[in-house]
This record gives sequence, C-alpha cells and structure tokens, in this order.
Amino acid sequence: MSSCNNSEKKDTTATDSAKTVGEHVDAAIADLKNAEENARLKAEQAKKDLDEAIAKGDKAAEEKARAASEEANTAWEKTKDALRNAGEDVKEGLKDAKDVTVDATNTAVDKTKDAAKDVADGTKKVANDVATGTKEAAKDVKDASKKVGDDISRKAKNVGEALKN
Repeated sequence: MSSCNNSEKKDTTATDSAKTVGEHVDAAIADLKNAEENARLKAEQAKKDLDEAIAKGDKAAEEKARAASEEANTAWEKTKDALRNAGEDVKEGLKDAKDVTVDATNTAVDKTKDAAKDVADGTKKVANDVATGTKEAAKDVKDASKKVGDDISRKAKNVGEALKN
C-alpha cells in the first residue's frame, strides 16, 4: 500500500519573504530621489507663482508667493542634501562592508594555513611513527629469525651428536 503526496514543497530562504539589504538601500534612495523631484517641482511652481504675483503687481500675493518660494527652495535644498548624505552613507557602508569582508577573508586564509600546517605536522608525525614502528618490527623479525636460526643450529648439532652416539 502506498500513499500519494501531491503537495509541492518549496525551499524558502530569508530573501523570499524579506528584502535584502541592497533592496532596502535601493528603495530608500528611490524614495529620496522622488522626494527631491517633488521638492524641485514645488520650488519651480512657487517661483512661477511669485513671478505671476510680481507681474500682476499684487503686493500681498507677492509676499505670500515669496515666502512660499523661499520655503520650497529650502525644502528642495534640504532634500538634495539628504540625498547626497545618503549617497555618502551608502558609500561608507559599502567601504565598511568591504573592509569587514577583507578582514574575514584574511582570517579565514590564516586559519586555513594554520589547519594545513597542523595537518602537515600530523602527517609528518604519523610518517615518523610508522617509520619507527617499521624499524622496530624489522628488528623484532631479525631477532626472531636469529633465534630461530640459533635454535635450528642447536637442534641440528644435537641431532648430529645423537647420530654419532
């Protein structure tokens, strides 16, 4: 008996449901650019309104338009400054991220070198241990062979003597 599971599984990652840092930065910059464009358009409209009030000779409207134009220009300048500052902040953030990445890479390289040295040292120790063990085993074989040879010689000598008698 078998069962069928037709539900489709999808691997999800943090980027499936959440914005990446880059997307947040891009969205923030886009918002600032839109705000800067809106401030520029308001400043231009305020300038046009001021020019119209001056042309009409309406002093009250001119004063009101002049104040609105100054306010719009100030807002536009502040928005441009904020956009420039955001650009500098992003630039600094990227530089910092690069520095952190370089540091992490250097640390990883150093740790990899240390691990490789440890492996090489361990391999050398194992090779030395094997060589020492091989020498000891060869000596043991030599000693055993000599003993066996001595035993054979002694037994042959005993057999020879027994045959003489």
